Amino acid sequence: MKRNTLLAAAGAAAVAAAVAFGATPLVQASESARVQLASAEQMAAVKERQELMKSIGGNMKAIVDFLKESKGTAAEAQAAAAKIGELSQKIPAAFETEATLDEMDAVGKNRGKPEIWLNWEGFTENAKNLEAKSAALVAAFEGGDSGAIQTAFGDMGKNGCGGCHDDFRGPKVE
Repeated sequence: MKRNTLLAAAGAAAVAAAVAFGATPLVQASESARVQLASAEQMAAVKERQELMKSIGGNMKAIVDFLKESKGTAAEAQAAAAKIGELSQKIPAAFETEATLDEMDAVGKNRGKPEIWLNWEGFTENAKNLEAKSAALVAAFEGGDSGAIQTAFGDMGKNGCGGCHDDFRGPKVE
């Protein structure tokens, strides 16, 4: 995370020095190239994390479909809960590369908030919480008690997904 900030500060200092010494066109060209490379890295990271979150959402939908509409089997819903736990382990790594709101928006509809990096510890704790809540849902499926499954699912949605979304995800982008 800090690497991008340091690079930006070093680039700004280089531009300021170049202006003072009359090397503006050369330094601006090299600064522009550095920014483009950093933006490509950041944009790739944003795309990766959007795909990760879509995958978690797809697995959540499979569980909802089973619980509310009896689509699929309990084993498939349990596998989807286990997959959410597996994917939740990847969340912190997917968000390690910081990106500005403009860079995130350039990739597509972005809902990530700057608070992700401003409160990194809280963000990563929420990812661990999602993992624990999905494991509890898997265990509830193993027990076969529909009431326990509904309770565990509600807890995962409200306190696993929702706990992170409340603080770190912005409003829906149209």
